[in-house]
Amino acid sequence: MKRIAFALALGLCAAGPAFAQTTPPLPLVGVLRINTVATNEPFAEMLRQALVAVGDVDGRNLRLDFRLADGDATRFPELAVALVQDKPTVIVAFGPAAVRAAQRATRAIPIVAAASDLIAFGSIASLAKPGGNITGVSLMITELDAKRLEVLKEIVPSGRRFGLLIDPAISGPDGLQAIADTARALGVEFQTVEVRSPTDFAPALEALRAGGAEGVNVLGSPLLFGLREELGSLLLKEKLPAVCEWREMAVSGCLASYGTTVHELYGMVAALIDKILKGASPADTPAQQPTRFELVINQKVARAIGIEIPQAILGRADEIIE
Repeated sequence: MKRIAFALALGLCAAGPAFAQTTPPLPLVGVLRINTVATNEPFAEMLRQALVAVGDVDGRNLRLDFRLADGDATRFPELAVALVQDKPTVIVAFGPAAVRAAQRATRAIPIVAAASDLIAFGSIASLAKPGGNITGVSLMITELDAKRLEVLKEIVPSGRRFGLLIDPAISGPDGLQAIADTARALGVEFQTVEVRSPTDFAPALEALRAGGAEGVNVLGSPLLFGLREELGSLLLKEKLPAVCEWREMAVSGCLASYGTTVHELYGMVAALIDKILKGASPADTPAQQPTRFELVINQKVARAIGIEIPQAILGRADEIIE
């Protein structure tokens, strides 16, 4: 009997490592973002929580792996290639530069993209039938960038010259034409200044101030969003009223923001990741668009730069930061 028990014990010990080796690894969800390590939170946690809401838990039934460009969009091609070599189940790419890099790196691995206009950039064929290996969230940046110029004019009704702060990797000719049409309808002129890296921020705002800009429309960009603290500090220093894309940018120094919410964005992204993990094809998984837009006013910034917000726009605000 002792011999039998000993033999069984040996058998179980031998089977243990073999069993462990056959346990399949968790599906890898690789995330490409412009952020630095210091600025990746709280958005990494927002994505985790959005995934939890659809039943996916990091470390339990998937593994999130953030690949960060440290504010330098030129790093995305190498990051995407390295990520593809690790054989992720899904790639999540935030911003056109990340999306383009992911698409060049693989035509087979499913990609969930979050960018300004997925159709205009040629990433998908249509919202209903994306085709290829990409689906995602198309953020309507072209329309919203033009709308923010209207908001800026309402905040500074006497303004006749405004600045556009743009990331050329994001802002295409269609978006700039829409802003030009809006500016003409409002009877204002605008000066365009490009930024490609954090070192461009200070010279860009100094150029706008020197050019007589009475306010700044900060166009949608993952770079500008990811480095919103640096940008907000400089806007306050130059005492320039600015309208930005996200509420978090208003918190960081923009006078106002108008656009969708980060929570809605991550909710849509998480739902698409979940569908892909369950076997859906990105080619047949409809891409999404935001449905809710919020106007946020930062009265604290207004007081700091000496701007009085008209009551009409305060009355329309979804949130007023005091």
